[in-house]
Amino acid sequence: MTTENYSKTLFKVNYIIYEKNDSAVLLDGVVYINNKSYYTSIPLDIVRFTHICEQIIGLKKTNLMWSLLLKNNDQVSEIIPNEYLGHPMIFSDNLSFINSYLFKLKTA
Repeated sequence: MTTENYSKTLFKVNYIIYEKNDSAVLLDGVVYINNKSYYTSIPLDIVRFTHICEQIIGLKKTNLMWSLLLKNNDQVSEIIPNEYLGHPMIFSDNLSFINSYLFKLKTA
């Protein structure tokens, strides 16, 4: 019997950046594909981002995260998830936005 190795794609978020009155957040981080690292930024609409965060970190932490982003009086605010959560925020390849975004990068 042979074992197939499936490539796993992970996106580790280093920064969540939000500009006041914008319709998206910018996720700045590292994509890991086939044991290689690629630094990139992924824009993600607020509703989709919030939904994904609720699935990964829960509603309470998601609401606290948004309160931190919104209470800042600066035009642009950011959070470092590793400091805020106490652990890295990692999205896996089962989230379609990662694969669809990377596909767009490869075809551009």
